[in-house]
Amino acid sequence: MPVKLGASPEATVVIDDAGLVVSWNDAAERLLGRPAAEAVGRHCHEVMHGLTPAGAPLCGPECAVVALCRQGSSPRRFEMVARRPDGSEVWLDVTTVTIEDERPLAVHVLTESVSAKRLAGVATEVARRLQETTPGQDADQAALRRINEALTGREIEVLRLLAAGVGTDDIAKRLNLSRSTVRNHVQNLMPKLGVHSRVEAVVMALKSGLVHLH
Repeated sequence: MPVKLGASPEATVVIDDAGLVVSWNDAAERLLGRPAAEAVGRHCHEVMHGLTPAGAPLCGPECAVVALCRQGSSPRRFEMVARRPDGSEVWLDVTTVTIEDERPLAVHVLTESVSAKRLAGVATEVARRLQETTPGQDADQAALRRINEALTGREIEVLRLLAAGVGTDDIAKRLNLSRSTVRNHVQNLMPKLGVHSRVEAVVMALKSGLVHLH
């Protein structure tokens, strides 16, 4: 079943435990050059055609990320080269979190990698940005303020663990709560954040800096 995501500047692709794409947001369309209608419902490897930076095949029917998703875990970060429909390639940094939403889902947040040829230009831009606050930084800080102001301390703990890829049962054990209480916290925090799914809540937590994955 397709998963709906709210508007986000981050390219976000969600894969279920069968390896099918269930969400592909507008930013992913722009970054990967493929409309959601051509991606959702298809196996991820058929859409991404992913390679390692060295050029070795990464995506395939026996995808390691999907296998980990079935186990309720996922690689935190990896690099991948994806092929666009026009034949061009884009080098991606992929941050992945596995969450439970009826079934395990792997949420991939994609950003374009900086190649060596662009490092000098990027360094200049970073130096300029150190002197001013960018709109993107404002948005991230606003999201973090929204989380801290809207949620109780316990809800923030639950969201932080959820965004770190911890499953409902393990959250309950870590916080000494029942499984139903954890689910209630998740259901309560979503409307407070103005989101409609666990996936959206996790993306907001990652974007705001509430959770840093390494």
